[in-house]
Amino acid sequence: MINKAIILAAGESYDTQDIFPKILLKNPITKKTILDNFLDHYGKDSLFVLGFRSLSILNAYPDINVVLNHSWSTTKSAHSLALAVECLPSNQIVDIYSGDYFIEKKFFEEFQSNISNNLIVASFREDRSPQACNLVIKDNKILSKYSGKILDTKHPESLGIIRTSVSNIKNWIFSLSDKYRSLYATDIIPDEYLKKFNIFIDDDDQIHEINNSNDFLKYRSLRNAKNQY
Repeated sequence: MINKAIILAAGESYDTQDIFPKILLKNPITKKTILDNFLDHYGKDSLFVLGFRSLSILNAYPDINVVLNHSWSTTKSAHSLALAVECLPSNQIVDIYSGDYFIEKKFFEEFQSNISNNLIVASFREDRSPQACNLVIKDNKILSKYSGKILDTKHPESLGIIRTSVSNIKNWIFSLSDKYRSLYATDIIPDEYLKKFNIFIDDDDQIHEINNSNDFLKYRSLRNAKNQY
């Protein structure tokens, strides 16, 4: 059974010189947009949270399921997530994604076949932003999380791809009052609950964050090189 996917795609690109919504970026290998990729793997169970240039996206995809974050310019992804779960039953299990990634088919196959109801996707990538959410792990269990500079190379970064129940999300948001509006999705998970999560490590370079043109060109070169072998 396929879970419902919530794709958080309300924010503006980090590269403020480009006003193109990233969810419409075409993968240079498959020629499909990031949005297409989610529809291919979740179909009508995809729910997109839009904000920045939402009308442009709806013009290209008039039939997608959408929640609008009208305060996208002053809030972060946890607020978009809160808006999305308002319309879902509490017992629903959801797969939460950022709309910033080119994601390979192999990842979707492995992630969707994983039976855990509490799952966080992480990576040991070296290139991390100052806002990165790093995970302290032991024996493949998550002990705690912290933001900012990495303290140990054995601490993977949460990629913001999470599976959990709607009831969990609603409880975490309620406990934070209005503070959640300035947080990212992974930040709302209490440290004491992290131990209940299984960790899914992207150790095969299946997830690629695209924030600007350099990221796009780097991904294209990497995939073209791999396809030669």
